[in-house]
Amino acid sequence: MHEKHVVTALIAEDEPLLAAALKAELASAWPALQVVATVADGASAVAQALALQPDVLFFDIQMPGLTGLEAAADLLDAQVLTPVRLGEMVQLHFRRRRVQPPDRTPGRYAAGTEFARVNKLEDPHFLHDLTEALARASLEPGARVLSLGVGGGRELEVLEQVYPGHGLQVLGLDLEPSALKLARDRFPAHRFPDYRFRVQDVTLPGLSELGRFDAVLALSLLQSPSVVQAPAGTLILGFPNARYRGGELSYGARTLNFTRPDLSLLVKDVTQARRALQGHGFTVYVTGKYEVLVTAVRRGWEKANA
Repeated sequence: MHEKHVVTALIAEDEPLLAAALKAELASAWPALQVVATVADGASAVAQALALQPDVLFFDIQMPGLTGLEAAADLLDAQVLTPVRLGEMVQLHFRRRRVQPPDRTPGRYAAGTEFARVNKLEDPHFLHDLTEALARASLEPGARVLSLGVGGGRELEVLEQVYPGHGLQVLGLDLEPSALKLARDRFPAHRFPDYRFRVQDVTLPGLSELGRFDAVLALSLLQSPSVVQAPAGTLILGFPNARYRGGELSYGARTLNFTRPDLSLLVKDVTQARRALQGHGFTVYVTGKYEVLVTAVRRGWEKANA
C-alpha cells in the first residue's frame, strides 16, 4: 500500500498580516495542504524553495531584494517576458536563459573552493574602505560584534587591526562547517577566547534572538531584510561589484538574464538598504569600488545601551 503524498507549499510575502491571512485561507480552503515555510523576501524564497522542494509556491510580486517574478525566474533558470493581460488575469511567460545559471551546488562556499580562495584583503581599495567603515563604528573595549557569512574569517583580521587589545566579543555565523574550521584555526581559542563560530543560516529572520550587538558585519552575501532591523549600533553591509568565475575577475554585478555584468540590481539593492537603514534611525555612508560598502551608524547607541 502506497503512502498518500502530502502536498506542500511555500509562502513568500513580506507583509506579516497578509502572509498570516493567506495561510489561514489555505487552511480553510485546502486543509490537506501543508505550508512548510513562510519567508519575507525573494532571496529567501529561492533558497527555501530549493531546500524544501515544495509542490506549490505562493509568491508576492513586490518583495525586498528579488521580486516574486524574479524569484520564479531564478528557480526556472529563465527570463521573465512581458506579461500578457487576459481580462482580469495576467498570463506570465518565461524563456530559458542561454547563459550559465547561478552556482547552487552544495558546498560552493566551502574551504578549498574558488570562492574560499579569494582574498579580498589583497585589494588595497577594499582594505582601505573596510578599515574606514570599521573605524566609524567607534567600538568600545569588550564590544559585541556579529559577523554574518563569516567564512574563513579573513575580514575579522582587519577588525583586530583597527581595535587592537579591545577584547571584542565576536560571533561568526556561516553555513559551511569547513569554512568555520578555517576561522577557528585563524582565531584559536587560547588567543581569542571571546571569538565564537557556529553553523547557522544567516538568511533566516530572527537575528534579534541573538541579542544586541555593537556592530554587525555582512559582506558579499544576499542581504536578508531582517539584517537592517538587527539591534546594533553599526551595520556594515558589503554588496559585491565583482564576480570570480573560472579564476577570472569580472567587474560589475552579474544579473540573472544578461551575459555581461550590469549595475542596475546593485544600485537597486544599495538604494533599498540605504532607505531602510535611514528609516531605522541610522546615518548611512556608501563607499567602495569592487565591493560597495553600506555603513550605517546609529548615533547615541552607546548611551542608550550603557
